[in-house]
Amino acid sequence: MGDVTENDIGKPIFTAENHRIGTLRGMDGPTLYISIADDIDPTLRSDMNIAEKTGIKDGGEYLAGATRASVEGVTDDKIRFWPTYATEAKHESVSYDEIPEEDSHGDPTDL
Repeated sequence: MGDVTENDIGKPIFTAENHRIGTLRGMDGPTLYISIADDIDPTLRSDMNIAEKTGIKDGGEYLAGATRASVEGVTDDKIRFWPTYATEAKHESVSYDEIPEEDSHGDPTDL
């Protein structure tokens, strides 16, 4: 595992849970430019700690931005982000079992 370098441009980027986020398309100082995967899970996208768009385009598409600090490590075939930058874990502060279903709020006339 090493630090991300210019040689890593073109490598896929993965979450800590090993799900593909996108592809590294460039870098400038502390900023990584990422082409987000088309098939990314919308819930994962909402939990990613990256900029949705930067002013940088690649092939007509705006790239997302992330800091170099988001990289946990780099191997010969992929880049892995720390869980704090892209995670699919449920938030610990929420008890998902206690969230009512949409239709379980009762009749508003009962108030």
